[in-house]
Amino acid sequence: MTSYMDSSLFHIINQGPYHEVLDNLIVFITNYRFVLFFAVLLPFFLKDRKKTFFVMAFGIAGIAVSSLSVSLLKLLFARPRPCHVLKNISLIVACPDSFSMPSGHAATSCTAAAIMGHFIRPAAVPALFVALLVIISRVYIGVHYPFDVIAGAIWGGVISGAMVYLYYGISKQTIRVNRE
Repeated sequence: MTSYMDSSLFHIINQGPYHEVLDNLIVFITNYRFVLFFAVLLPFFLKDRKKTFFVMAFGIAGIAVSSLSVSLLKLLFARPRPCHVLKNISLIVACPDSFSMPSGHAATSCTAAAIMGHFIRPAAVPALFVALLVIISRVYIGVHYPFDVIAGAIWGGVISGAMVYLYYGISKQTIRVNRE
């Protein structure tokens, strides 16, 4: 069931200012989001390869956890996508067959951005900007409701927080074991 507010916000974003160049840019953002994240990391890679490789590996692990858990949550919520339910929408890409809630793109992008920002502070703002663009892109192209991407963003934050907490817990245990 979709709330009136969710449908109204969807239509405002989805029926927004359309132009072929903007449409192509939005599709690029949604399809190649991880290229954008790598671009954010590039200056840091040139400065400190070891740390950047760690952040990339840790980020990929977080993205995997986020992606797998989102797949399970989609089955739990079983919310149809707006492109399957609503009429008169602007659908820029093919409508996926999977469920809509939460957005996997939003979850994985927010997971990546939060992990990057935690371990490489100067990367926080550009990484969060990329995540925000991805979040908006999912509604703009017609495949998610606003609450789907909000739920995905929150879930991405939860997963990244859990991953960072786990990292520090393991690091603390490793230090304790090495001292004994």
